[in-house]
Amino acid sequence: MRIEVLGCSKSGIGTGFLISPTLIATVDHVVTDSVVVSLIDGNQRTTGEVIGSDPTHDLALVRADSPLTGFHFRFATQAPSVGDQVAAIGFPIGDPITLTQGGISGLDRSITVEGQPQSGMIETDAAVNPGNSGGPLIVRDGTVVGLVDALRTDANGIAYAVPAAQAAPAMTSWQRNPRALRSASCQDPTGPTQDTTTLPTIAGLDSDTSVGVTAAFSTYFDGINSGNYASAWNVLSPRLRHGQTSEGFAEGVSTSYDFDETVLSAHQVDATSAKVALEFVSIQEASKGPNGDTCDVWTLVYSMIESGGSWYIDGTKPYRGTSHTACG
Repeated sequence: MRIEVLGCSKSGIGTGFLISPTLIATVDHVVTDSVVVSLIDGNQRTTGEVIGSDPTHDLALVRADSPLTGFHFRFATQAPSVGDQVAAIGFPIGDPITLTQGGISGLDRSITVEGQPQSGMIETDAAVNPGNSGGPLIVRDGTVVGLVDALRTDANGIAYAVPAAQAAPAMTSWQRNPRALRSASCQDPTGPTQDTTTLPTIAGLDSDTSVGVTAAFSTYFDGINSGNYASAWNVLSPRLRHGQTSEGFAEGVSTSYDFDETVLSAHQVDATSAKVALEFVSIQEASKGPNGDTCDVWTLVYSMIESGGSWYIDGTKPYRGTSHTACG
């Protein structure tokens, strides 16, 4: 389960795993200070709320807003031994889902994660990277012996996991007595820094137009996602900028994170104008989303114009009559 967080003090991509259709186990530092928690499993997408948090042991439980299908992991009832073979599943550095193999190289280790001392940790030489955090460390029978938690950066082949003996009781307690955490609130939350907007050559446009339009979209969406609203604002045409203030624009998109941009169609009107239909996913604070949504799939036709060698967004309209649908 890929977890993408729109957050205040930090944001990023982490991993979790289903323990029921609506419950996802992960580590606390993945979802700390989250404004929106986005959950992605294959073609399934929804948002969730944190219903259990333990910074002391770096554990968290997320409840999905919509049920998800997929394999339900079980926690191992016996502790692993040094030398046992294990596999780590996750999304290293924001890449697609990855499985790496290794062994248990130590037990009962004490480390510090994000300033918080941790004890009783499992040590493994399975390759993990940022983005793996919260993912399952499994043994041959598929049971979870730990949740991937930290990578030692001053050495090779040393990573740590929160043992199942600590995680299982916490998850069971939160299942029985969920304690929903209030979403974080801040002026300019940002999305995962591992992701940048990348669009391929846009079929239907000449090569120069394709390059220019792609650059405009990259600047626009990356500006929104990184909190650099001025750069996104400057991709709007003079006509659109005249119709609103930069402060109003920034306020409107200040909790948004847009990703998975896909070109649906494109048409070159002439040398200085084009129509490009895009589909993308946007997560945002409920107060900023349509109908109180925290996650929507948008389908919009962008009117693009060229001026002075740069391309600008000059308007949008719904694609085939529909502008957005709630994720789920």
